[in-house]
Amino acid sequence: MEFSEKALVLRVGRFREIDAWVRLFSPSRGVYTAFAFGGCRSRRRFCGCLDVFNHVHFKVKSGRAYHTLLEGQLVNGHGRLRAEPGRLGMAVNCLKFFEAVEVPPPGARAAHDMLLESLAALSDEPAPPRLFPVYFRARVACDQGFFPSLSVCHACGVTGADLPGAVFHVEEGRFLCPACHRPGRGTFVRLGRETVTLLETVRRAGPATWGGLAPSSAAAGEFSRLLDRFVTYHLGLSWEHGTFVKN
Repeated sequence: MEFSEKALVLRVGRFREIDAWVRLFSPSRGVYTAFAFGGCRSRRRFCGCLDVFNHVHFKVKSGRAYHTLLEGQLVNGHGRLRAEPGRLGMAVNCLKFFEAVEVPPPGARAAHDMLLESLAALSDEPAPPRLFPVYFRARVACDQGFFPSLSVCHACGVTGADLPGAVFHVEEGRFLCPACHRPGRGTFVRLGRETVTLLETVRRAGPATWGGLAPSSAAAGEFSRLLDRFVTYHLGLSWEHGTFVKN
């Protein structure tokens, strides 16, 4: 059976002299691996296609044991990412987090769209913010239902719980207003009004708008600590030696 679809190239590796394996991500099939026989030398069937971060329209043959890439047409190479180390580093960080999360099939379309929008923003924006990878982790966690809303206190339900003294209980995954916060066992991250607003903005707005966010150093620090501790505890991931590893 043959099919055609657009897919994002996540990884490329060589096996044998001229053949390649390609890890792809599509909104309909999620993450899968296909083989490009002769792909390392072909200038006609895969011209400029087999590079990480490329968005490609592939023609694929599906067999019982594996998929074979028959040809590809480049849709977007996100070329600016490779020209500037800062952009490339942020893009790699986002991609490694996405792969480590292992998004289930029901969430593939949302994750695919978010990843493409993020790569486009990192490639096209004049100056992507240094917190871009943190915003990306927050958005993926929210979209996949891992991270709760901070619009209400999870204990009493009062809205506008972004008052001085509001905290996030990491182990319980709960946002607590000052009246409900009782110091005790566990890890608490104190969140100011600006930090709560920042997270809710990232949850609603697309990556193309993140360059306009300008949090204070205090809010940026709170936001980063919150995501770091949440991802470590609830997703079991930590950044070590240039990649995300399971704890």
